[in-house]
Amino acid sequence: MPDSISNTATDAAVSAFHQAIARLTELIPGAYTRHGAAGTRLVFTTFPVATLNTVCVGRERDLDEVEGFAEELSAAGAPWSIQVRGEVDPMLRQLAARYGRTGITALPLLVWDAESLATALPKGAAVRKVSGAEAEVFANALAAGFGMPTEVARLLALPALLDAPDMNGYILDLHGEAVATGFNVIAGDHVGMFNGSVAPQYRSNGYYRALVMARLQDAVASGARHAFAQNTPMSRPLYESLGFRLAETWTYLTPAD
Repeated sequence: MPDSISNTATDAAVSAFHQAIARLTELIPGAYTRHGAAGTRLVFTTFPVATLNTVCVGRERDLDEVEGFAEELSAAGAPWSIQVRGEVDPMLRQLAARYGRTGITALPLLVWDAESLATALPKGAAVRKVSGAEAEVFANALAAGFGMPTEVARLLALPALLDAPDMNGYILDLHGEAVATGFNVIAGDHVGMFNGSVAPQYRSNGYYRALVMARLQDAVASGARHAFAQNTPMSRPLYESLGFRLAETWTYLTPAD
């Protein structure tokens, strides 16, 4: 496997990421995305998380377009950020500072090319897909895994999302108890890996790894040939152990702490 990822493959993953996010916002009440003429994107999911409501700056910066979208998001009433592929130039940093976006969060974009995976579930564990009829079960498991309020988790577990033909929610049950979650979005020949979580008391037992592998297997069986994920430092080593590689790092200019 090559050590570096081509610009073409990276751009394809980035395009699939935005396609997946746009599809999600189609199904979330009040959410929307917009693509500016100069390539800037606006993403508003309604979620109270700065990195999920963002002005996405393309490789070619148009500061007027960025500022227009920043003004729009600043009036939306939810935390928001400015997201940049790579380093932030001084003029963009100054623009962000005018809107109080002086914090910095860096998230990697990892990509994966389809390969054979042999999944062995831990004893007592089972992986299953979740329909909209079990939205509350999924939300409760998400809340436990992420340590978030249940009312926020419900926004990530809307029946419209769980029942969409190009999306799948997954739960790993341990002796009948939902202990880990995952959510896949198919975008062309890519699958986006979202909302992976495991309750703290069940970590370091192989449950999350088994669920990620099962999700990848299911996506490949459905026609996906590549995957992408944005990972925290906690989950990144696991994904890299499965063959995911760093495509690029995204910088989010967020509200100051």
